[in-house]
Amino acid sequence: MTTVILLAAEDAALVRGPSATVEGAALAPVATADGRYALPLAVLDDPAHVAHRPLLAGLSTADASTIAWPEEGV
Repeated sequence: MTTVILLAAEDAALVRGPSATVEGAALAPVATADGRYALPLAVLDDPAHVAHRPLLAGLSTADASTIAWPEEGV
């Protein structure tokens, strides 16, 4: 089971992009079919993204297999 953090578009915009502390690290939330975004739960343990931990830790999570993802090529 892969757990993901679910983000609203506004939250995804806040965390998207390069890490302020670790060169080469970045967050790239992935769109879901219902307009939300997802990141792997493991980002909470990544020191490169500690600045976003307070926001991300308070958001809902779900099993990735239960998420509706956009169809490829759409």
